[in-house]
Amino acid sequence: MPSRVSVLFVCRSFHQMAGGIERMATLIMNQMVKKGFRVGLITWDSTDAIAHYHLDPSVTWMKLDLGSPNTKANWKLRIERQLKLRQMIRCFHPDVAIGFQVGTFLAGYTAALGMGVPIVAAERNSPDSFNFEVNGRKLRKWAEIALRLADCVTVQLDSYKEKYPAKLRERIVTIPNPVMTVEYPAYPNEGVEPPQRILNVGRLSYQKNQVFLINAFALIAESNPDWVLTLVGEGEKRNDIERLIDKAGLGSQVELTGAVTDVDTWYCKSAFLAFPSLWEGFPNALVEAFRQGLPAVGLAQTAGVNELLQHQQFGLLSAYDEASYASAMQTMIDDLEFRQKAGHKAQESVFAYEPETIFNQWSALFTRLANK
Repeated sequence: MPSRVSVLFVCRSFHQMAGGIERMATLIMNQMVKKGFRVGLITWDSTDAIAHYHLDPSVTWMKLDLGSPNTKANWKLRIERQLKLRQMIRCFHPDVAIGFQVGTFLAGYTAALGMGVPIVAAERNSPDSFNFEVNGRKLRKWAEIALRLADCVTVQLDSYKEKYPAKLRERIVTIPNPVMTVEYPAYPNEGVEPPQRILNVGRLSYQKNQVFLINAFALIAESNPDWVLTLVGEGEKRNDIERLIDKAGLGSQVELTGAVTDVDTWYCKSAFLAFPSLWEGFPNALVEAFRQGLPAVGLAQTAGVNELLQHQQFGLLSAYDEASYASAMQTMIDDLEFRQKAGHKAQESVFAYEPETIFNQWSALFTRLANK
């Protein structure tokens, strides 16, 4: 690797953001610093912004400080941001840049026009996410046009490539998220008293589909009075979920923990993960459950989930209706031996995402583009 290759990351906001994009961008930046890269970060945040995840002090964090990154900007503010963004890029003088999500990538691309900086567009969701948006077909077309401007597009799973136009595929590179393995997996289904808990981990949101999950669980809750459904996470659907729990009379069998710092504790005391997400990028909660030997129930239609969760191997894939999902959960409840076997197979599957291997892929990509 050439000495001190400079990589500039462009993300919308880092201030107290605990999402997957911020977490993964931080991990990559910190590791690139350790590998000898000079790393910069530009966000739309104010100057007093504080990152939720630990950011290596060697990372140069530049903040636009022009309006809130969480509200839609008018044209005047957009132009002001573009001018300041261009100034920051010129000042940092990167060898390569990377923008997370299409909108942020496009802002970085237009601001760097004429500077000769190769730029990566890091896609963090399956293209299927457009199927669940208003005007999704139009937005997808716009995104595909924007991505053609990138020197490289990164996706998180190979199966996503085929969902893009043929002209884009030749510049798409697959780099999954790293998964930290544990030396001694919990294998909770092999304890003296295996837990009677179904676990869901994720933001309480339309995407993560907890309303569907609770409705499915309601179909089997009465016949499994000792079993509990635990939802770990916080989000905009909390009030709706609380009302649903109350209406269904499930107050004693469905618990909401809110956001937690140590999710592994919950993986270690659950029988299986219920993961009915409608779409994903790289489903971190799923593979993090796998690493502790926890099998899962997902939806067969969900890209990413149906690639990582092999049916009858690491758990079960269900059709997208409440009765089918309830039946899959009941099968998991009834078959301890299957949960044990599936847990072992699931745990072994995460070895493919060993962190050093993944970070070396990022290092190689940045180096190749810097020398292009």
